[in-house]
Amino acid sequence: MTIILHVDFNSYFAAVEQQANPRLRGKPIGVTGGDRIKRTVLGAASVEAKRFGVKTGMLEWQAKQLCPQIILVQGDSDKYLETTKRFLNILKCYSPYLEVFSIDEAFMELPNNKSEARNPKYETISNVLNPNVQNVLDFKNLNLEFVSDFDIRISNFANAVRIALDIKSRIKSEIGEWITCSIGISYNKLMAKLAGSLQKPDGLVVIPNQEEAIKVLDKIELDEICGIGPRIKKRLNNMGIFDFQTLRQASLQSLLASFKSYGQILYNMARGIDYSKVMPFYEKEEVKSIGHRHTIDHDTDDPLEIKQILLKLTEMVARRLRAKNLVGKTIHCWYRSALHPPGVVTFSHPEGGFTGNGMQITIQCTNDGLDIFKTAWKVFRNLWGGEKIRMVGVSISNLRSQIPQNLSLLPEIKKTEIITKVLDKINDKYGEFTLQRGIMISLNNADNCNRRSRVFRVTSL
Repeated sequence: MTIILHVDFNSYFAAVEQQANPRLRGKPIGVTGGDRIKRTVLGAASVEAKRFGVKTGMLEWQAKQLCPQIILVQGDSDKYLETTKRFLNILKCYSPYLEVFSIDEAFMELPNNKSEARNPKYETISNVLNPNVQNVLDFKNLNLEFVSDFDIRISNFANAVRIALDIKSRIKSEIGEWITCSIGISYNKLMAKLAGSLQKPDGLVVIPNQEEAIKVLDKIELDEICGIGPRIKKRLNNMGIFDFQTLRQASLQSLLASFKSYGQILYNMARGIDYSKVMPFYEKEEVKSIGHRHTIDHDTDDPLEIKQILLKLTEMVARRLRAKNLVGKTIHCWYRSALHPPGVVTFSHPEGGFTGNGMQITIQCTNDGLDIFKTAWKVFRNLWGGEKIRMVGVSISNLRSQIPQNLSLLPEIKKTEIITKVLDKINDKYGEFTLQRGIMISLNNADNCNRRSRVFRVTSL
């Protein structure tokens, strides 16, 4: 029997900051993105801030409207990564089947072979749930009646609960007393993640079988499950589907017709079915796309500034391609328009809010930053209506390994290939953008992000 744990930190970045600084504990705080303190979104909100309605991803001015006393703290990625490493080292003690889902959450499949577990001795439910553990596990969710003839299944879930409680205890003792996590236990990844979201913060919920999963699904909104976002929810609503009960009544044929292959996934979701496997890092598939995006610290409609930012992003994408010895052929460019504060009515967004657009185009395989830029800029110009924007991004997909080949005999191509190799060597040694294109100089001066930048070539763009 497959048993999967989903472990998810609560208000991760904020909790790490509160653990590091006791003066922040018990107070509403918001973690901002680096040094863009003038105008930025919150990377995380503490449990105390969330009680005022503050949410992750909310703009700073919105958070202050809801919670005037909120304390803003600049994010520290090194601190969070170090905490994540310690967190993963704890999980590795219990199972070799560990999938890192994001910086603050992971899936773990318990090994069937008891000898692989950290503590192989299986216990009974009564031994696991001692009087000191209250309101942690809902016995109704375990539905002990259904396993009356399958004692080994009771033992398996009892061991999973014990492991979950042990993980919680070790996180507090080895990482910090202010750090908490919610853990979901179930028979597949989808239901484990859902179980982990049902009781926050510091929750522990078990969904042991499909029958119980359907009962839970019928009590939640469509978008409370991983895999159904606002767009899919809206399309389902347009079909007259507003909950999982009606989704189960929809035929597979109608879902396939409306959502193509994703219709099968939606059909399975409504029934608590998920065939995806826990994918340990050492079995991960090769990267399918490489991309970067940049949120600008002010709204801009300056084509030159946007061009400079896009060029920088494409150079970063190209560097990563070359480092992995990959080339790609499908360029995707997108942007997000400026946010209009509530009360400011616009034609495109009468109630205020984000708008944006994106499109992709296929070219010949490349890992050259200038080639990627030219295509991305062409896509952007076709999409952009001249409005102020706050974010732009670019990615490349349809990747394959670069086939070793001789340098081209054409003088210009040969010169570019040689220069690119030299640039990569210098930037690898002395830091990103030590050498760069001349058009990016004014952007770097404005951002103060390159102390020793030099010009290697001025290219007409």
